[in-house]
Amino acid sequence: MRYSEGFTLVELLVTVAILVLLVKMAAPSFANLVQSANVSSSVNTFLADLRFARSEAVRRGSMVVMCRSNSPEAASPTCGTGSGPGGNGWVSGWLVFVDRDNSNSYNSGDQLLRVQAAISGIDSMVEGGASSSTKFEFTPLGRQRSVGNATQLQFGSTIPSERQRVVCINPAGRARIAGNGFASCTGSDS
Repeated sequence: MRYSEGFTLVELLVTVAILVLLVKMAAPSFANLVQSANVSSSVNTFLADLRFARSEAVRRGSMVVMCRSNSPEAASPTCGTGSGPGGNGWVSGWLVFVDRDNSNSYNSGDQLLRVQAAISGIDSMVEGGASSSTKFEFTPLGRQRSVGNATQLQFGSTIPSERQRVVCINPAGRARIAGNGFASCTGSDS
């Protein structure tokens, strides 16, 4: 009796068919995982820069502003107004700078601390809730200059709500993650 080494064509086809089924079952879960990771990364980047701006204001004893920018990597970046390119809000990027002349806008007399390029992992970071903001201005005490209502940012708009995130920035300048796309910034610690 002869023994051969290797696979028969039938064995190979059965193995490939099983592999195809496993990949088809895993692909949607993997896509959801990638979406969740992109949202999480975007939220963490935004919160890190917001907290950086607040702590730098206290550390330097001067006004520090984090503002949305339509083209943050331009030779002469500016703070944006409105809801950004395509109405997608903060996803276009932002600037963090020391506002030396208290103009609330980045200009040649200010010191640029950080530049965040456009976020490509999600489609939008839009304002909602009681008020909206294109900038956060922190005083040397770490509080926002214009104390008003809490600001609510929703990360992702075309993805399912359970993978979206809502971030709340209260009038004092503290930020927190409220939850998924079904959450809102309500309560005493908005």
